[in-house]
Amino acid sequence: MAETETTRPTGTHQFKPIELNFDKMGGLVPFVLQHAYTGEALMMGFMNDEAWRLSCETGLLALYRRTLGRVRFMGDDDGEGDAGRYVFITRVKVDCDIDAVVFDTVPQFPICGHRYLTCFHTELRARGGQFDEEDDHA
Repeated sequence: MAETETTRPTGTHQFKPIELNFDKMGGLVPFVLQHAYTGEALMMGFMNDEAWRLSCETGLLALYRRTLGRVRFMGDDDGEGDAGRYVFITRVKVDCDIDAVVFDTVPQFPICGHRYLTCFHTELRARGGQFDEEDDHA
């Protein structure tokens, strides 16, 4: 059964949205979701004006799914196994050009769709002039 707006939880923080510059990237702005306590980057995504307003007004992360061409809340049932895994926003920061956003959260589950704690789990490390790949599966 798909999640509906009536079964979606309410975030504990709501924010008054400001006007962002959606013109630079064809109606989208990038965002970074980071851990509120450690500052670790958890994921990067895109949002359109609708996703921006929904995220601010509900305190839940909404994003624009470019592959699907629509807005969805992280945690809505879209067949990818994320049903009920909502992301609660604790702080919002907008850059000086008002065309990028950073959201803080305290993750309650792995954020990555591949079940890693962060989408940024692959680290390239320089050793002796060569690059080695290390995959942290914490």
